[in-house]
Amino acid sequence: MANGIAPDVRPGRRVSARRSRPWVGVAVVTAGIAAAAVVVPPLIVPDHHQRALAPTPSASPSPSPSATSPSPAARATTSAAPASFTPIAAEAEGAGSVLTGGAARTDCPACHGGGRVRYVCNSCRVTVRATVPVSGRRTLTVVYEADGPRFLKVSVNDGVPRTYPVTGPGWDTPRSFHFTADLPTGPLRVSLFNDESPAPDIDAVLIS
Repeated sequence: MANGIAPDVRPGRRVSARRSRPWVGVAVVTAGIAAAAVVVPPLIVPDHHQRALAPTPSASPSPSPSATSPSPAARATTSAAPASFTPIAAEAEGAGSVLTGGAARTDCPACHGGGRVRYVCNSCRVTVRATVPVSGRRTLTVVYEADGPRFLKVSVNDGVPRTYPVTGPGWDTPRSFHFTADLPTGPLRVSLFNDESPAPDIDAVLIS
């Protein structure tokens, strides 16, 4: 530079370090910005977005009352089923009957159960026994044999006796009468007698 004028830069010649330094700085800044865009994590999602995105715990459905226990109507239907009652035939001549005085068992092919109790006199009686499974009002039918008009007294479970007029054509022809009584569950005693005059022969007591 003899004349004080800087020489022109010719193609193919290196630019001096003093002139290229500003461009190097710009490149460094640009590279830093690009690196920052890659390294810096994404912004934190605001709290209200976190609550919206967080999974909601599933709540177990509450069992309905009908699913856990039967309805009152179903309980009432179940508990209200009545117990059944089976008719009972208590034979006067049977082993379970109790005879007092001169009353005696005798065979009777035409009678109910094949036998009867005779000689039911003033001081004699027959008490037939049975077991009632279900309490309630029942019909008691007394089967007897007689050779004419007579009277028979009947006492249920040692209660006050009732007197019934009876009649029949003979000792081999069964006849019957009936009455109703409230019977409790458990043992049953039906006493048949006549402490005033001879009674008919006693065949059976049917309970229905």
